[in-house]
Amino acid sequence: YLKISKVCSMLEKNKNFIFAKRKISNIKTSFNLNPFWITGFCDAEGCFSVIISRRSAYNWRVTVSFEINLHIKDVAILYKIEKFFGVGSVTIRPKVSKCVYRVTKIEDIINVIIPHFTSYPLISQKCSDFLFWSKVATLMYTKQHLTSTGFNTILSYYAAINKGMSAKVLSAFPDIKASTREKVILPEKLNPYWVSGFTAGDGGFYVGIRSKTDQIYFRFDITQHSRDNQLMNLFINFFGCGKVFLRNNCNRSDFYIQDFSKISNIVIPHFDSYPLYNAKSLDYPDFKIAAGLFKSEGKNSLTAIKGIISNMNSKRK
Repeated sequence: YLKISKVCSMLEKNKNFIFAKRKISNIKTSFNLNPFWITGFCDAEGCFSVIISRRSAYNWRVTVSFEINLHIKDVAILYKIEKFFGVGSVTIRPKVSKCVYRVTKIEDIINVIIPHFTSYPLISQKCSDFLFWSKVATLMYTKQHLTSTGFNTILSYYAAINKGMSAKVLSAFPDIKASTREKVILPEKLNPYWVSGFTAGDGGFYVGIRSKTDQIYFRFDITQHSRDNQLMNLFINFFGCGKVFLRNNCNRSDFYIQDFSKISNIVIPHFDSYPLYNAKSLDYPDFKIAAGLFKSEGKNSLTAIKGIISNMNSKRK
């Protein structure tokens, strides 16, 4: 992997990417992550994993980990999260353009990760996974996973987490029943830092031009699994605008704002005050610049906005 400094060095060799170099460097500038931002980002991107694997015919192994898996372009934020928690490590897989922050040491999970999410709770359905996961970690910490009773209890938690039991484990323990998932209690109001952290993971800023009319439009949205549809509706209360669309055919729920005046007067001021910090913080300024151009020049900004769109989001060089 080429770390940020090496990437910048490469960019210096190509004058067409000098502006990109400045933007990458901006991600690495000094800042302190708010703990609610961390939780919001983990509600979107975090994973509480329990793995049951066979050691031998009659011996099974239990491992737990807390992970955040991202595209390699977002490695800078993983290093900041690693610094925030003070435990775990970042691994980079350049061949597949992936990077992961992972905590596997049981003492670190018990003493750092669980206390954080207890003090700053997850509010998506991932919270239910966390509660079972933390129970598994506690049983492991007290060595109860080495007993038959403790192991069977872990299996019941494991069956209720994420996608449930793997086919291999289910075939070996067909009588294990999944524990009942606890109902996630949503807050009355969303924390603004949490909103920005969650948006950094699952949000998007889009500028488009309708081909037939050259009409410029703006869209801010957040997409999540349909099981979190109630959570998505809280964004309407938070921003005081927007809509939620439930896509039943693919189990997705979308919160979105397309009213330009709302984007200009509500969305942009929010993210100016509560930054994104990850690679999405490169797309937001472009979104903001395009909105400013459109607000001041209207359709006369078409050419300039086309230039911005050509190097935004997935088209960014």
